[in-house]
Amino acid sequence: MVSRIEWCDQVLLEVWCPDAEKWIEDLMTQFTSNESKVAKSHKIGGRWENLYLEVEDVPSVRIPMRIARDLGKEKLGVSSIVLFDSPSGNPNPYPPFWFNVAAPGESTGLHDHAQSSVLSAVAYLRSNENSGNLYFRKDGREDLQIKPEPGKMIVFPPSLRHGVHPNLSNEKRISFAFNLFPFPLVQAEL
Repeated sequence: MVSRIEWCDQVLLEVWCPDAEKWIEDLMTQFTSNESKVAKSHKIGGRWENLYLEVEDVPSVRIPMRIARDLGKEKLGVSSIVLFDSPSGNPNPYPPFWFNVAAPGESTGLHDHAQSSVLSAVAYLRSNENSGNLYFRKDGREDLQIKPEPGKMIVFPPSLRHGVHPNLSNEKRISFAFNLFPFPLVQAEL
């Protein structure tokens, strides 16, 4: 099921992913069994913000990324490509997908993904009641808030500023986020 959300002249998609229980279980198993290989880019508020693994370690990431790509084309008219390595010329050495694990009390600060991507998305793998809503912020407007629920994915324009409220539950909230790139892909000149 896909819902279209129109907010501040932007369109987001709220997606209940097909067969989510199966690929989430597989992805969580792959993630936890490869945690020793995780690369970390930056700490915010005492927490490693993004956790990166290679696609070979978490092959189930392909499923939600392809769902988002296909829905972006069908519902938003945005042609995109799924990449599993940083695009050529991008100074970020990490893959364009990552995991976020927020323990009780942790949050994610306001940011955007406006580099060279055309769509961004987050899929919820584990969440509980009060584990922290995703919010989108635009000056002078009331925040758009979305409750995290396992199997739900939000596809949104990468320029939208967003964050996650504190996890007020007693369990970790785990999400998988990624960027999609323009198709055809324009390679940076060296």
